Amino acid sequence: MARMDRGVISDIELRTPAGRLIVGVFVVILVLFGAAFIFPFLFAFTAGLKTSTEIFKPGLHLWPENPNWGNYLEAWNRFNMVNMFKNTAIAAIGGAIGQLIVSALAAFSLSRLKPAGKRVIEAILLITLAIPGVAYLVPRYVILANLPIINVSLINQFAGLWIPYAANAMTILILKNSFDQIPKDLYEAAAVDGASDLRMFVSFTLPLSTPILIILGLLGFIGFWGDYLLPLLILRDPALQTISVRLISLTRIFGANLHLAASFIAMLPPAIAAIFLQRYIRGGISF
Repeated sequence: MARMDRGVISDIELRTPAGRLIVGVFVVILVLFGAAFIFPFLFAFTAGLKTSTEIFKPGLHLWPENPNWGNYLEAWNRFNMVNMFKNTAIAAIGGAIGQLIVSALAAFSLSRLKPAGKRVIEAILLITLAIPGVAYLVPRYVILANLPIINVSLINQFAGLWIPYAANAMTILILKNSFDQIPKDLYEAAAVDGASDLRMFVSFTLPLSTPILIILGLLGFIGFWGDYLLPLLILRDPALQTISVRLISLTRIFGANLHLAASFIAMLPPAIAAIFLQRYIRGGISF
């Protein structure tokens, strides 16, 4: 049996001049899009090798005349990147894990347990997506500064980031739709065997949803890694600030070349995570 490859055009059309022309056009378009996405990263990398004067020199000079590789080592030491990486990793990883736990439990409740007012709850979640995050930034800060009833302040506490990060309506709705696709026969068979709802959730709902959980966790991690406003409000102590907040506050102290070198280093963890997990990303999107 002949193998059929999926693509823009079939193998037979590919052998024709028109087919080859179409493929060539698509290749050119993809190369241009790829160059547009890669250029900012390349510019940030090469700017870290320049002097501050070269960065603001008129015209496009991508590669410096005399690359100064020591800028990256100097930026690493003078910006105290180790401490900033530690703070950002604690905030981003904790937020991503909290978001997956809360969203998965909420989505399973809506999908499987079908609570009273399910449609109303889903409608409220959809409505919250239309509200800009800036609109509830101040009320969120007021609550975190003095939690109701227990009167505890979460300012300068990573928990002050984890709690807001854990609540995400979009993640709940995506997981709910994902859980809806799991065959009901599995749940019915497990119920006959005496499995509880929690056992069903842990035993096969989560394992069957691994691809989408990984991609949502990765997207959450990348978003939290680059978050600025909430960490700026919650983490007032410079020793606790994340990398996005601390780099901005140190911009006026160090030169532009060291700042861009540190910024490029700050981009590496989410970029590396995305590269190594791209197989799961494709699977999660397909799922």
